[in-house]
Amino acid sequence: MSYEGTIRLNVDFDAKRSCSRFRKAMKGLGTDFNAITRELVANQNIQRQEIKEEYKKTGRDLIEDLKDELAGTYEEAVLALFEAPYDLLVSAIHHAFSGRGTDEKALIDILCCRTADEIESLRELYEKRYNESLDERLESELSGEFSMLMRSLVGADRDQDLTVDAARAKTDAQTLYDAGVGNKDEEDTEDFITILNSRSYPQLQETFEEYLRLAGCNIEEAIESEFSGDMQKGLLAIVQRVRDPLGFYAERLNQTMAGAGTDDEALIRIIVSRSEIDLEDIKGRYKEMYGNELADDVRDDTQGEYQKLLLAIINN
Repeated sequence: MSYEGTIRLNVDFDAKRSCSRFRKAMKGLGTDFNAITRELVANQNIQRQEIKEEYKKTGRDLIEDLKDELAGTYEEAVLALFEAPYDLLVSAIHHAFSGRGTDEKALIDILCCRTADEIESLRELYEKRYNESLDERLESELSGEFSMLMRSLVGADRDQDLTVDAARAKTDAQTLYDAGVGNKDEEDTEDFITILNSRSYPQLQETFEEYLRLAGCNIEEAIESEFSGDMQKGLLAIVQRVRDPLGFYAERLNQTMAGAGTDDEALIRIIVSRSEIDLEDIKGRYKEMYGNELADDVRDDTQGEYQKLLLAIINN
């Protein structure tokens, strides 16, 4: 299945012209926020990287100029759009370890939905940037079953073969069923982690169907009854990613705006990181799940230039 983003490659791209537009938007008194927003959503990330390099030829640094001119959540969203895709996610992972406590939710949202290749890229970039392995940092920050789950995830050993082995699906379903019956011990936990973190997504889809036939209930119910806390949330996130990848992101977007306040960091991260991949499709799934347009909910929960930029990405 092919998905579509909202920001597409600019076929009329001209790095020098874009640099001129950014410079003009920031010269003199006041800042032309509309011009900055238009130029951002007109170009994909790879083209924005070219703009940054071209801008240096003027003897100035585009990111530093933007930091001098902008502020608040609008600045955060603009700078996120100028980060390379994996840079954005690695920054978010590192930030999840900062502060008084670890942001387990952010780690789940970022790591539990990635392919083996994506995990490997994140792991390599994290080590290069912060001079420590992601596995070691997870080990020091997390504990118990959840630590086992997340460290297994960053092992990046998920099968990439899209061919489904029906016999293996039946065997795995039986293993999961046996691990979920009676008193759960450490070995049972390892069975859940091994199967959910190492099988391909198509293989897991078949395994979940076999589990339903075998147990008479879906795998989500088993996880909810056998696990709790972050471990439960992490396992359920993997299952949701397998069953409904668009729904995975639609739900997390909705969560950023639910209740009092807005989780702007997560809202920016998801919208920006999916803008060139599948945001157009996520919008449709969001409407199916919540009955509202994503743009309308974002409009109700944000304001100012920040709101305009997010809406420009969504409606581009």
